[in-house]
Amino acid sequence: MSWAWPHRIWTLGLALAMGLSLGAAQAHAAAQVHAAAHSTPVSDLLVTAAKPDQLFIIDAGARAVRAQHHVAGANGQIFTIVLSPDQRIAYLLVDRMERIVGIDLGSGREVFRAELSTSGERVKDFFALMITPDGKELIAYELPTRLKSSEYVVEEPRFAVFRTDAGLSARPVRSYSAPRRIHMLLARPGGQSFYALGFDLYEYDVKSGRLLGTRGIQKWALEDHSQPDLLAFWPVSEPTGVFTSPVYSELKKSGGNVPMTALMSLNLKSGDLSYADFEPLSALIFSTVLSPDKKHAYGVYTTLTSINVEGHRVDKRVPLDHTFYAVNVSSDGHEIYLGGTNCDVAFYDAANLEKKAILKLPGCGDQTLSTLRVIRGR
Repeated sequence: MSWAWPHRIWTLGLALAMGLSLGAAQAHAAAQVHAAAHSTPVSDLLVTAAKPDQLFIIDAGARAVRAQHHVAGANGQIFTIVLSPDQRIAYLLVDRMERIVGIDLGSGREVFRAELSTSGERVKDFFALMITPDGKELIAYELPTRLKSSEYVVEEPRFAVFRTDAGLSARPVRSYSAPRRIHMLLARPGGQSFYALGFDLYEYDVKSGRLLGTRGIQKWALEDHSQPDLLAFWPVSEPTGVFTSPVYSELKKSGGNVPMTALMSLNLKSGDLSYADFEPLSALIFSTVLSPDKKHAYGVYTTLTSINVEGHRVDKRVPLDHTFYAVNVSSDGHEIYLGGTNCDVAFYDAANLEKKAILKLPGCGDQTLSTLRVIRGR
């Protein structure tokens, strides 16, 4: 998708708001896009959300909010953000994790809605949803509870599949059983299967729901290591197609156990899964992202850490102004983007970890656990 697409839509909307006719507005928008394309370099666009119900699109190069959309019915917070393959629609988990909506990024119009709960069943989706690579289906991880007159009955979890063209009254077209304790879904690029990440890593067939394989996370087979732990709520695999996460365990030694931090890497195309210790535990990391050249991973929480992937070591670590939960990286690998928690998005130099800019979001609502996504500049 060209960077010019969202710029054209937003410029067209502004021109119409100025009272121009549709033809004049279209000409004005085209002129603005042409001028932007020839006067400024192509820039990434960032997508994030903040309490209680705001969705933001940020021009990373200009360090400016390009658009701000109100998400009706968010009910206090926007959780997981997943982009459609053409990067025109953001699918958002909202309303206490009981509703999924699709928002057109250009207009802010709601184009999809799935109410997970019904009058007799309360359904939560604990962060985990994904869009199939062809953009035609959305898969959600549902935790249902049957609401009886005198008791609540906890039911078995399931994957529910929705058509993305179902409009504002989407209902599942099929569902199949799922394990407990899932908190992330990741689509494989071929479209035939997807990963469900939890205490272990599961792979399922998209059409039938058949379990294709299970690999250990808590039941990993890493020699001389204790059972691991990880916190993985941010389903970021861009720009490399590799999902990474910090993993914590204890290395068993004769003189006593040593707490260690490892980098988990899952290649969504090949299926390769690896773990590699890179330091004795010295700083907590919430989430990581892999650089475009796959030579470094960047981790974030109270510090920003540059991890040498091939050397299995920390190259550099710098303190942050406050905690950040979410991290992403620019298309060219030159900048690191930080979000989550407070109302600011931070921009850091990927080479030396120097802070380059801070952008305060209008209204200063907390981003909390929202995903920080990147629309790639081209």
